[in-house]
Amino acid sequence: MDREAELTALHDIATTIQSADTAEEAAEQTVAAAAEILDFHICSVELHEDGWLVPYAVSESSPAGGARRMRVDQGLAGKTFQSGESHIVGDVTADDDSDPADSAYQSGLSVPIGDHGVFQAVGTEPNFFDDGDRERAELLVSHTAGALDRIDREATLEEKNERLEAFASIVSHDLRSPLSVATSRVELAVTECNSEHLDKTLDALGQMEGLIDDLLTLSRQGEVIDDPNPVSLRTVASEAWGVVETHDSTIDIQTTDTINADRDRLRQLLVNLFRNSIQHGGQTVAVTVGLLDGQAGFFVADDGVGVSADDAETLFEPDYSTDADGTGLGLRIVEQITEAHGWTVGVTESDSGGARFEFILESS
Repeated sequence: MDREAELTALHDIATTIQSADTAEEAAEQTVAAAAEILDFHICSVELHEDGWLVPYAVSESSPAGGARRMRVDQGLAGKTFQSGESHIVGDVTADDDSDPADSAYQSGLSVPIGDHGVFQAVGTEPNFFDDGDRERAELLVSHTAGALDRIDREATLEEKNERLEAFASIVSHDLRSPLSVATSRVELAVTECNSEHLDKTLDALGQMEGLIDDLLTLSRQGEVIDDPNPVSLRTVASEAWGVVETHDSTIDIQTTDTINADRDRLRQLLVNLFRNSIQHGGQTVAVTVGLLDGQAGFFVADDGVGVSADDAETLFEPDYSTDADGTGLGLRIVEQITEAHGWTVGVTESDSGGARFEFILESS
């Protein structure tokens, strides 16, 4: 296969590898591509598990037992994994770091797969690999590393969401019923006597109801979004503004462009940001929505009191709130929806001294 055809084939296989659903699938596609495209007929992918490099995929031409479980400090694989650098060994018998799994192996190529593990190819004759082989292997496994990064993120997010959903379900079922009873009883008591204590009790019960609602929203907004669609940022922002109690606040939407997103969750994200601006900036705050300059993304800014450097570090933590009536989950929901889209969010000072939330659409 000539150089141009090889690069085309590597480009084509990249999409397949990066869409893998599991680490095993990504590893199998990598060794198959290495054998077919790069002519590395004896190769394997070892991934890190609890201090070991474990074979996840071995090429069809590899001998039985041609790849084995190794410590992260063992052999050429361990050296590659720990150093994060690729290595070529022309003669394994003369190399102190090599610990070949088969006596027929005479030379080797070892390439790190990010911090996930290593890709290894071997030759049955000395000096089988050169720098060109290393560069091609690095290009191939860069796609493997990207796929494994995504798979790890999705697994972590799914586990976190499952825990949160289970917790929110318990909170909802165990609290909502007695809370409803308590609210009804206090409302009846209000009709029988006039007391500021009862009014404050109703306020507290209302805050509890809001906390339950936010917990349920939080548990449902973090599922990974696999099929975003083009949506009008102007339209969704207008819808979100329409469901918020805005008082005398104003909004300026400075774009008519579309972005790829889940419409309902984008609207929830904007609703939470608008509420945050009004809660902290007052009833006459001015909110602006627009696109970022020079990169794919959008911002939501206001002219309120802004965010201090100390608050910026803890802004998205579940218990963060500077509002005595807030649940502390509004901005955590914003971050959860952001992560579900594969975006990133940051906060800085707006041009008018308020808060400016910037969303970078890394998945675009």
